[in-house]
Amino acid sequence: MNLRDRQATYNGFGNALSQAVEIVATPLLFALVGFFLDRLAGTRPLFTVSLALFALVGMALRMYYAYREAMAREEEGKPWTRSRQ
Repeated sequence: MNLRDRQATYNGFGNALSQAVEIVATPLLFALVGFFLDRLAGTRPLFTVSLALFALVGMALRMYYAYREAMAREEEGKPWTRSRQ
């Protein structure tokens, strides 16, 4: 197997790694901002938890809609989708 045959696999690994880092880093950054806001306001877990949850929900929605759009693009023009047009 040469490099061209493995290109799709390598691209898949790269995309999965970047998405995994994004899933972890985004809520963590929001939680850190919430932690510093909590320290300034004196409301210990309020902003930390609320911003982390906000980031988690936002990431989940973004991933859901990106998946739906990718699947619609992939199935475009397939025989099983022609009957719905």
